[in-house]
Amino acid sequence: MWDTSTGSLIQNLSGCLGSVLDLSITHDNRFIIAASSLNNLFVWDVDSGRVRHTLTGHKDKVCAVDVSKVSSRHVVSAAYDRTIKVWDLQKGYCTNTIVFHSICNALCFSTDGLTVCLGHVDGNLRLFTSISLFRNGNVVLTSGRDNLHNLFDIQSLDVCSTFKATGNRVASNWSRSCISPDDNYIAAGSTDGSVYIWSISKADIVSTLKEHTAPVLCCTWSGLGKPLASADKNGIVCTWT
Repeated sequence: MWDTSTGSLIQNLSGCLGSVLDLSITHDNRFIIAASSLNNLFVWDVDSGRVRHTLTGHKDKVCAVDVSKVSSRHVVSAAYDRTIKVWDLQKGYCTNTIVFHSICNALCFSTDGLTVCLGHVDGNLRLFTSISLFRNGNVVLTSGRDNLHNLFDIQSLDVCSTFKATGNRVASNWSRSCISPDDNYIAAGSTDGSVYIWSISKADIVSTLKEHTAPVLCCTWSGLGKPLASADKNGIVCTWT
């Protein structure tokens, strides 16, 4: 864990022997959950730095995880085994499993905690009662290998807006774009190491951030609006203010 104001390392969380493919933190900042290539999810207690739970049940690499914005108790995960699992973090076990015919590579709880949006490698967006959501929970952001970033209305399932740029190339099936907390901007990484920022209202590029020397795989905004963090294929994390 890093202090975003100073950039200094605060703590190393150990216990996961495989690759960490995705991370999420509970809204009360008490627990960090990692999706692992070992087919498990690891849950760390932030205060002690120790593993609180190891969530087992997936049969292949776990590639995405998110925590409910309403309750820090509920976690949803996706794996290469084509299943979505819902977990009770308090009890440490799976409460529901849903099987799909396509691998889900991104997911996100709606802000009311009642809907989960799933992005699949077959190019479809599926919902069950990101991906990144507007705060009102009605619009979802998706990014595809066609290098398009689309905003969908999850009630009508219509595309509201499409964002693209000449130099922007989505780096992998697992790349993560994001919406700013004020719902005004979209950020997405690129194979050229840049982070592209669009104004949602203008549907145009307002900034291109250049520091990475490797493809940028994911980016996320702080809930306070600043900083924006981006991570590249070489394991470098940059914060932008």
